[in-house]
Amino acid sequence: MGSGKILREKFPVVYEGGKPQAVIVDVDTFDRMIETLEHLQQLADDPDETRWIMEVVEQVRAYRTKHPEDVVTYDSPETVSAALGEAEIE
Repeated sequence: MGSGKILREKFPVVYEGGKPQAVIVDVDTFDRMIETLEHLQQLADDPDETRWIMEVVEQVRAYRTKHPEDVVTYDSPETVSAALGEAEIE
């Protein structure tokens, strides 16, 4: 599994009615996404990890509620921290 950054610009976006609706990803990236989801599922089996994951989910939901038109990409740890930090402050 590669450790390169995943950049939004790498993937074609499918638009419908002028709004982004889907992203086309290559098979390697898709496989890494599946591996990540499987890892998250394993973490979800641990009650402490589940609480942490739910805190992050709630922070992202709060941000999305306040910024519904934003297209959010998390292509680095810094962008994740910035988004979560803003969600916590608002």
